[in-house]
Amino acid sequence: MIRLWPALMVLALAGCGTSPVTRYHTLQSTQAPATGGGAERLVEVLPVLVPASVDRNELVLTDAAGRLAVQQGERWSGDLAEQLRGVLADALWREARATDVYAAPVPAGASNLPQYRLAVRFERLDARPQGATVAASWTLRRLPDGRALTCRSAEQRGMASFTPDAASEALGAAAAAVATTIAAEVARFDRGGACPTP
Repeated sequence: MIRLWPALMVLALAGCGTSPVTRYHTLQSTQAPATGGGAERLVEVLPVLVPASVDRNELVLTDAAGRLAVQQGERWSGDLAEQLRGVLADALWREARATDVYAAPVPAGASNLPQYRLAVRFERLDARPQGATVAASWTLRRLPDGRALTCRSAEQRGMASFTPDAASEALGAAAAAVATTIAAEVARFDRGGACPTP
């Protein structure tokens, strides 16, 4: 038994050396966020909703047969809904000079800036060999009078290869495009906003 102990230790150490490396992905752009200037609008961005099928730590891809495939060892760098919220907040600032006040609500009448409430439900976050698709329905409501606009937006992006890196990049680009469409409608809402043309 004493002679077997060194061999068992070598096997145990070898097993530790072959454990898979966890890789992390993000939907958010690596470029610096827009800064400077003052807000022109206040938007209460409600927590975004994501499809239950992809709402997990691991990246989920769709294979050629349409089956969901959880990518073990390929994880999101943070909560998926929070990443999408970050993409949306960045687009709101870039396109509409709108700041998210959900975490620090501004009482009605406490600011001269126009105020809105935005609810976004992401219906698709789908990456498959043909490309990535992101679709969302959203409702923008003017406060306090309650005028509302309810629309749906969808974007697709191609991938050079069907890999986790390419999939997360394509999903991020499609999500940013959807967020930009939503932000543009926030900017023009008081000028007679209408749902974007597909």
